[in-house]
Parts: sequence; structure tokens; C-alpha cells
Amino acid sequence: MTKIYEALDNAGKERAETTPRRVIAPSGPQLPKGLADTLVSLCQRIDAVLEDRRCRIVEFVGAQSGNDSSRLVREFARMAATRLNKRVLLVSAGPSAYVNQFAIGGTVRGWEEMVETGELSESLFYSAGDARLTVSQMASNNISLPSVLSSPHLSAVFEALRERFDLILIDAPSFEASSDAVLLSPFADGVIVVVEAGRTRWQAIKRWINQIVGQHGNVLGVVFNKRRDYIPRFIYRRL
Repeated sequence: MTKIYEALDNAGKERAETTPRRVIAPSGPQLPKGLADTLVSLCQRIDAVLEDRRCRIVEFVGAQSGNDSSRLVREFARMAATRLNKRVLLVSAGPSAYVNQFAIGGTVRGWEEMVETGELSESLFYSAGDARLTVSQMASNNISLPSVLSSPHLSAVFEALRERFDLILIDAPSFEASSDAVLLSPFADGVIVVVEAGRTRWQAIKRWINQIVGQHGNVLGVVFNKRRDYIPRFIYRRL
């Protein structure tokens, strides 16, 4: 873990001494004011629930594919960095076009080699147009993600990253796509389940939550997405 932290620290100093071409993060559609305010409230609530952690690691997972969970966590990351002035790392569990757009002159690689050797490569982390927002990709393809998650060095990687960031957000594959979100849950301090309102049965949600708890994961609550008023409701209690 010491090697990982030193690599991050040295790489950060080197990056500060150079002036690479800046990539501007696309802002996307303007968020409705209610949603923006709710994301701020959600971040503050997470801080309160996980107050014993200096850096919080939170996993976002959608119930189904295509329910905008990835967009929600991206907006959440950007809000935490810009409005709350947090140092944020957004990690996509699998291949991500969003992360790929910040890789200047190269192909985005995953953490496969890093978790195998225990030595961090700065090339795996990209500034997302703001000094306080960094993005990365855990696996270069969906097939290799289970091997990354089973690595004995992955916990040490996350602990080293806690020293550099205030908030680490994991954009996990949906429950519908694979069981990888369940396997990821023990590495996070808490899991937020994103559900498309009116589409998912509570029986299915409870089954997935029970699977996370069975892996010693901590379910913080549920966000209802795509409500008529576009404001998700966060349930601050265990189901």
C-alpha cells in the first residue's frame, strides 16, 4: 500500500509541475434546479451517515440497464467537485465512453495490472476538466472485471486512494447486467440503488439488497429516478 500511495503522491506532484493540454468536461443538459439541490442534499446526507470516514467510498448501481444510473452518478460527482469543493474520484467499473473522452492520445486501460502488481500507474487516472474531479476505469473490458474484484491488492488500492480524495464514487454495472455490483459492495462504505420509478418491483429490489448485505455490503438507500417531477427521492433507512 505504501508503494501505491507514494506513486500517487509523486505522480500528483509531477502533474502539478507540468501543463498538459486541458480537457473540458462536457456539461450535458442543464439539471433541473430541484434535482441539483437534491444531489447536494444527498451528498450532505452521505457525509452525515458516514461521518466516521474522512473519505467516503460510495457505489451507485442501477436496478436495470439503461435507467440513467451512470448519468446520475456523473452529475453527482461533478456537483460534489464544483459546488461542494470536494476532491472526487469517479470510477467506472467497466468500459466507459465517458472516461475514454478524457484520455489524451491513448486508449483507456483498466486496473488489471495495478491490482496484480500493487504498483499504481498515473496513466490510469484522468483529470475531467476540473482539478478536483478525476475519472478512472476499473476494468478494460467486462470479462476482466471479476478478476480485478478478486485481487487481494484491490482493498489496498482503495485505501491508498482514500488518502488523495474526499469522495470516491463507483459507477457499477446494473443488477440486471451482472452480479459484479454485488461483488463490488464490500469495497464501498455504502451502496445507493438507483431505481426507475414505476418499472421495478420491490420484491426484486429487496432480493438484490439482501445479496449485497450477504456480501457484507452496506445499503444506504434507494434513489427513485425518472419520476414525473425529475426529483429522485432518497430513502434514508434500511429496507
